[in-house]
Amino acid sequence: MRTLTIALAAVLLAACASNEVANKPAELTPVDSTEVKFKRAWSKDVGAGTAGKFAELVPLVVDTRVFAADAKGRVRAFDTGAGATLWTQSTDYRFVAGPGLGDGQILLGTLDGEVIALDAVTGEEHWRSVVDAEVLAAPIEGNGRVIARTVDGRVFGLDAGNGEREWEFNRSAPALTLRGMSDPLVRGSNTIIGLDTGHVVSLDTRTGEVDWEQLIREPTGRSELERIVDVDAQLLLDDGRLFTASYGGELVVLSAVTGREIWRRNLRSYSGMAVNGDQLYVTDAAGTVWALDVITGAAVWDQTALGYRGLTQPVWYRGNLIVGDYEGYLHVLSPADGRIVGRARPSRDAIRAAPRIEGERLYVLATDGTLAALEVVPVEP
Repeated sequence: MRTLTIALAAVLLAACASNEVANKPAELTPVDSTEVKFKRAWSKDVGAGTAGKFAELVPLVVDTRVFAADAKGRVRAFDTGAGATLWTQSTDYRFVAGPGLGDGQILLGTLDGEVIALDAVTGEEHWRSVVDAEVLAAPIEGNGRVIARTVDGRVFGLDAGNGEREWEFNRSAPALTLRGMSDPLVRGSNTIIGLDTGHVVSLDTRTGEVDWEQLIREPTGRSELERIVDVDAQLLLDDGRLFTASYGGELVVLSAVTGREIWRRNLRSYSGMAVNGDQLYVTDAAGTVWALDVITGAAVWDQTALGYRGLTQPVWYRGNLIVGDYEGYLHVLSPADGRIVGRARPSRDAIRAAPRIEGERLYVLATDGTLAALEVVPVEP
């Protein structure tokens, strides 16, 4: 199995290399009229960042604290005000996902198939649970359970107090998938998961029993590459509606209660979405940012100037959309027509994790381990 995984990874990497030649990242042009500018409130070095590997390491902001980890086992907590270090924990774990939010603890996944719970106040380890396969989505706690996903298609419910395994859900992953997965989404007593099989499933958080399951995209095509249908775009919940997207080419809106389909649109995405008012914003696999009518899915506008720049999930910040890219830039888009109205570069390395918003600040973590807190400053006429 390990040999097969390595071989498939090599095939996918070769295909990606071929696509990069055909789909060259768009060259940036100056912003015509800058309407949004940022200043750096503070910046900190978390450590090794992703250490040159693909990892789902993200900043986690909780009240007045922001947490971040690197791929070599270092975790740090900072005060959001001035960026003062609250604690640093150095471990031997190879973190690839998290931190995720728990009750009084932060949760991380490792390359070696472990879920780690650390005290949010002191950084001390609460427990470690072995799940036997890489945990590539940020674990999250809900209803007394920590929900963890592994790359082989399994979902685990762990006791939040001691990490003991309470239940396991299994949907075997296809032979070839994208490297990455959406985080579990806790809604009430249920946890919603996007699967590499092209399905979305809602599980009882306490027992792991299936409440409902819905097909987003059925695999089609002759080759394994053509049949990739991972639901890797981060799930989005708004007003009882669940927004999902598959790399196979479907964006589908479901009832979060029943899983019933509301509408769908042909659109391929692996990053994620944002919603505000009557518009849904989504980054597609080609780097186009779309604004869609939230009721019908009809296109309102699209922005193609950032094509193939490895854009993050868009986030809504102070009346505008923000996306990060593979060169460490943040781009500000007008929600009215998609115009680029601002740009900043908090790091020279890629921004893969969607920025986090807390109050008036934007928190960005780059793959080199740079954690920056940014604020908007007035633009002079």
